This record gives sequence, C-alpha cells and structure tokens, in this order.
Amino acid sequence: MNAETHGNINFPWGHTRRFNDLPGYLKATFGSRIQKLSIDAGFTCPNRDGKVGFGGCSFCNNKTFNPFYCSSESSVTHQINEGKAFFEGKYPKMRYLAYFQAFTNAYASLDQLCRIYEEALA
Repeated sequence: MNAETHGNINFPWGHTRRFNDLPGYLKATFGSRIQKLSIDAGFTCPNRDGKVGFGGCSFCNNKTFNPFYCSSESSVTHQINEGKAFFEGKYPKMRYLAYFQAFTNAYASLDQLCRIYEEALA
C-alpha cells in the first residue's frame, strides 16, 4: 500500500495519516492545542563538560532554536510565564507543556531535577 491508496483506512488514532503525530495526539487527548514552552534550566551535557566529549554535538547550537524568553538566568516559573504571555494571543484555548530544551535536561542530581520539575508543574 502506498501513500496515495491509504486514504480510506481509518487508523486507531482517528484519522487517515499513517502516523499518530504528537500535536494531534495531544489535541485529541486534552481537547485543545498544547504548546511546548521551552525552558532552559542551565544543564550541561556529557558531550560538553568533558565526561564524554567537548563542544557538544554538531546539531547542538541552542542559540539557533531557543526562543527569546528561554534563559537559564531566569527561573523556571519566569520562563513559563514569559512563554505563556508570548503564545496567549495566538490560540485562546491553548494549554501548555513545559519542555526542558537546552542541552541534556536529565543531566543533574535527582534533587535538582525534582526541584525544577516540581517548579514547572506548579
């Protein structure tokens, strides 16, 4: 079956595309658009700090895709509030997902991870 002939199949996720994309899944699950809010919690990664390598990966220049409100110098709460303010006019019924963007956002102690993730959930 090719892409042109699958149009009549109704996949379990409720549409005829051959994949269940994340934005579509979130909208179907929560009833509205879910916007990722990028957060920079100031983490590094083993490919930057010398534990595995130096300089990061070739695709890891976060300055090219971090929004203006995403800065490790600001608190998680401040970054979330700035991100919400940026997107609130685009989609009136939007909901948000805190997305820890910069570098490897599980590369910290369990205590630090719990603290920042709980701040985001609050």
